Amino acid sequence: MITSSSSSSSSSSSSGNENEIKIDKIQTGEQTNLVQEEGQTVYYEYVMVYLEEEVNEFTEGRKKKLFENLANVGLHTRTTKSATGDRNFMEIGTTNQVLEEWAFKTLLKVKKTSGVEDEDAGDYEEFNPDHKNLYVEAGDEGTIFNSCSRQKLLMRILEASKYKGGCGISITKLIRKKTIIDFFGLQHYEELDPLIEDWSKSWKFKQPLDRIRDYFGESIAYYFAFLAMYINFLIVLAIIGIPVAILTWPKKEESDISNQFKEQKGQVSLYYTFIVSMWITLLIELWKRRSNTLAYHWDMLDFHKIEQIRPEFKGIRQRSEITGKKQIYYPVWIRRAKMAISYFIVVCFMTAAAAAAIGINYKKLSTPNKEDYNPSMGTVIGLGAACGASIFVLNFIFKKIGPRLVDWENHKTDSEHEDSLILKFFMFQALNNYVALFFSAFISKDLEYVSTQLMSILITKQIIGQLLEVGIPWIKGKIKIRSAKKKRKKAKEAGEDVTKISQLEKESKLPKYESTVDDYLEMFIQLGFSTFFIIAFPLGPLSPLLALLNNLIEIRTDSLKLKTMRRPEPRGAKGIGKWIEVLKFVSVGVVISNCIMLSFADEIRIYGDTITTKENKLIWLICLEHGLLFFKYLFHYVVPDIPKHVAVSIAKEEYEKEKAHREALGRKSTTEESSTD
Repeated sequence: MITSSSSSSSSSSSSGNENEIKIDKIQTGEQTNLVQEEGQTVYYEYVMVYLEEEVNEFTEGRKKKLFENLANVGLHTRTTKSATGDRNFMEIGTTNQVLEEWAFKTLLKVKKTSGVEDEDAGDYEEFNPDHKNLYVEAGDEGTIFNSCSRQKLLMRILEASKYKGGCGISITKLIRKKTIIDFFGLQHYEELDPLIEDWSKSWKFKQPLDRIRDYFGESIAYYFAFLAMYINFLIVLAIIGIPVAILTWPKKEESDISNQFKEQKGQVSLYYTFIVSMWITLLIELWKRRSNTLAYHWDMLDFHKIEQIRPEFKGIRQRSEITGKKQIYYPVWIRRAKMAISYFIVVCFMTAAAAAAIGINYKKLSTPNKEDYNPSMGTVIGLGAACGASIFVLNFIFKKIGPRLVDWENHKTDSEHEDSLILKFFMFQALNNYVALFFSAFISKDLEYVSTQLMSILITKQIIGQLLEVGIPWIKGKIKIRSAKKKRKKAKEAGEDVTKISQLEKESKLPKYESTVDDYLEMFIQLGFSTFFIIAFPLGPLSPLLALLNNLIEIRTDSLKLKTMRRPEPRGAKGIGKWIEVLKFVSVGVVISNCIMLSFADEIRIYGDTITTKENKLIWLICLEHGLLFFKYLFHYVVPDIPKHVAVSIAKEEYEKEKAHREALGRKSTTEESSTD
């Protein structure tokens, strides 16, 4: 066991002279996260994995320096050998006293004691040592910090610069330099199992958000909060879409029925375009209110002010002209130049996606009149499946390139880094996913063909998506565990000393959960499929129903996925971040796309008048598009982002803080006058 010989009483006051590295016998048995060491409780939360046989002396030296850094800030470590003896799993933990110091220093949010959980109330606040009696006790003995808070704090200690009393290490760099080969957070199954049991087996749309937040962090909790609201909205659109699909289903070619169908189809398209436009506007405005309510409840309204600097952020340390303190500076113009190059590369990928879509649909796009090209249903479905397959191939390639571009841009915080990643991923994937349908809709103007292709792409994507998201990671995890067992068996047959596979080694075999970016991206691309082409009759109105069925499965598989994968790093958040801007962009695209497709109708009836000429339809549809956008922005202006009761509560808290500050100044002034007399 490698541990600090000091009591770890103060992370800021510890120094290399007061600590020394002691290497005891490496443990091989099952571990617990909570251990009594040297008369105090140590909470182990993270694991570093390194090879038993060192690559060279230089790597050996880096490891020794790493161990010293951990000990110097009051962290405890203990090491467990792998079953085959070729790897070491070093757990990292700390004491409650160090946790309290860093919670106060980094303004950690903790849960206050209350009779009931009320999402409209401010049940969380910044940690204050004087208020410890007001906080909810965690399940583990001797601390108010649950495992999520402990992992947040421990990561802050690891990543904070030595200037601020931290270790000053970057996990990404350690892995890249092969100082360590892996790093992950420990699962607490005594917390996780009851949560997943209640969560995944309940088909209620309301999610246990507080429990999700208290185990996985605010970022993942916001994802499930938005997914739940999106599902509720899809129910409404799916219920409306079923009768719309029935009303617009093609009739037999008979003169009276055909004319009635054309009139009915134009009318339904008009009303349905208005309904969908208002639907997505309501989704945006109600979500903003819901998001701010949760941010107040979790005390995350000021999250961006307290967010830590990424350890991967590079720059020159110089004194700030504002605060006078030294900070890392990176020229803005260099980052902007790098971002310009990155976006140029993204555009190149988008061009390749457009070329692939044109190639697959060349026969259709090169035929001027849709009557001259009548492919069989099998051909249409096959082309849709081919589009779906090309989408996945290009997405797979871009997922390897995109993150590297964003890393190269050198963003200061995780939020800035993730926002840049979101924009690049959505730009590429939006074009990659929609380009074939847009070509078919706006160039060929064959909406029946588009509706069939839309259903084919949606079904293909959802089947492959579920396999890639849940099935493949589960299979990979099983293969890794089985491979480790076979390796252990061979070692045993060879007469080597082998031990039982520890829980640490089992967790190391699980697939990684990187972030919520992929989950959001999948959801927003699906939202575009369900709304951009919704008046592509007869199947377009059924796309929300298909999306609803997929998401009812998705919300359960996502929760189960969190148990079958490594524990994600708990991250704070104020909301869904840049995705709200993506949602606004999609809402504008819904209006423009459906208004353009509405112009393809043979005739449109308005207040009893029939519009048939192209010029009149164009003028009227431009007015409709501008009118819908005007109502969207009017609704955005009229509806407040923060509910009234939340705004009042925030104002009261600000008033109480200001009042307490004035009273403190008054007492200080009185004391100074008394001492002068």
